[in-house]
Amino acid sequence: MTNHLILGGAGFIGGNLARALVARGEQPRIFTRSSSSIANIEDILDRTEVVYGDFMDDVALRNAMQDIDVVYHLISTTFPSMTLESSVYDVLSNLIPTIRLVEIGRANGVKKIIYASSGGTIYGEPQTIPISEDHPLQPKSAYGQSKLTIENYLNFYARTTELEVNVLRISNPFGSGQKLLGVQGLIAVAMGCAYYERRLKIYGQGEAVRDYIYIDDVIDAMLLAAKKTGSSIVNISSGQGHSIMDVVQGVEAVSGKTIRKDFIPARPGDVQVNILDNKLADEIYGWRPHVEFKEGLSKTWEQIQNTRR
Repeated sequence: MTNHLILGGAGFIGGNLARALVARGEQPRIFTRSSSSIANIEDILDRTEVVYGDFMDDVALRNAMQDIDVVYHLISTTFPSMTLESSVYDVLSNLIPTIRLVEIGRANGVKKIIYASSGGTIYGEPQTIPISEDHPLQPKSAYGQSKLTIENYLNFYARTTELEVNVLRISNPFGSGQKLLGVQGLIAVAMGCAYYERRLKIYGQGEAVRDYIYIDDVIDAMLLAAKKTGSSIVNISSGQGHSIMDVVQGVEAVSGKTIRKDFIPARPGDVQVNILDNKLADEIYGWRPHVEFKEGLSKTWEQIQNTRR
């Protein structure tokens, strides 16, 4: 049996990944800060091992990586909306701890690291649509630049050591467990506004197009990457684009509620269109998305209602 460590295992993606591993009979180890987010995995706490610690704490990382084969690196301390002024903090809290993670992991016999990168920010303005993995990498945000720098370091270790690294450039994941009142994830925020009757801030005129991928499809890709020998970089996406207003109208349709909207100026670090080509993931992993956009919206709204009940 493979020993799995999920960094950020109480978060949105991490919690769903932990449940999938538990469903397969595994007992993953979860690394998380001691916070209210542990409530996200209450239902599987008796079938997981939880290690509390800070990502910047070498001792905590060393303890978490004892006897681990595969590490899922899902931690990010920053968000796409953060400004250039956050760059120093980004380096200190994301880049340096990731390098230490690799060093400690190699010393402890870790065989593979699966890194959740950002397909939505790492490419910058698209020269072609859909965007394939060989597209120029010219991020417009500090967040995207940080993801790219971390990728480069991980790829360096993959080239020069026996460590395998699988970089998943995930588009815009959504689904069960995402924060409704958070600062990331348009679909979750829009559903939160519908459920709690709050106003939704829309950047620009709602014309920006993004590629939204349902969380179950993301988890399937991670599990396939864990079993695949070798290193790789692939897009994990639906391959379909939807504008902000498409999303809002879709949420209104599944919820039966009208969302009150405030239109505010577009952010300078945002690209206008981002749709990712996912053919390489099929070639390498045999992975394809299975949940259509409208089906994913319906599933997510149903889960929100069931959870709140």
